[in-house]
Amino acid sequence: MIIVSGFSRDRNIKVPKKTEKKPVVAPSSYIPSRPAEGRATIPKKVAKPNQPQQKRRQANRNNQNRSGGRRNNTQRQKQQRARRPTPLDDEIWARVVENDTQSNVIVALGETKMMLGRYTSKSSEISVGQQIYVGVDAAKRTAVGEILGMARLDRLSNVARADLPLVTQVFIEENQQHFIKSFFNIAGPLSLKQHAFELLPGVGKKKALQMVEIRGSSGFSSFSQLNEACAIDAADLLAKRFVAEIEDKNLQPRLSELLLPVSA
Repeated sequence: MIIVSGFSRDRNIKVPKKTEKKPVVAPSSYIPSRPAEGRATIPKKVAKPNQPQQKRRQANRNNQNRSGGRRNNTQRQKQQRARRPTPLDDEIWARVVENDTQSNVIVALGETKMMLGRYTSKSSEISVGQQIYVGVDAAKRTAVGEILGMARLDRLSNVARADLPLVTQVFIEENQQHFIKSFFNIAGPLSLKQHAFELLPGVGKKKALQMVEIRGSSGFSSFSQLNEACAIDAADLLAKRFVAEIEDKNLQPRLSELLLPVSA
């Protein structure tokens, strides 16, 4: 085996030559950039309208629309309120229970259903117990104006609550013939254990039988005869029963519904 070394070996080694870098030629499609043509034109600012002033105008328009809408809604609500029927629409005559000159409100007891109603007052000279017209004919309402609604017994003044039985009694005494014919001369047993006279405060079973015996077949002709013969105050007892029915809507039977309205 012949090993070649030394100069001969070095001479036979091929050393690659360094390649020279060729210059980069730009492609034929290359387009040089456009030379500068001077200072670019700056767009002028357009004057904007005064924003605070414009906002104020828009706010005023919105407020006017809102206020106009509120007025229209209020008018609609009033009209709906005025058209809405109430139980007081059936009342024609009523008795004044209270005339509050400070609030200009009258509380009156209806003679048809024994309902307490609130009305606007047209006069400060209206007295308690006075009969006033509260019907639907506005031309005849000389004492009161529009209906304000039902009056709650627990919101009446102490004076008005004390006067309510007296006002009711005056109404009964002025129509005594109606109540004598409709109740005292025809009252009978409600059941085997209770008589209609026992609905009156303070009248028990024994007193009721005594009143029936005294009444007989001829009946009573007036409150004075009835009171003297039976030793009672008929108008006062019947007024207390009506007031008890006003205070308690569940109290049965209801004499106010059986005996009213007063027949002519």
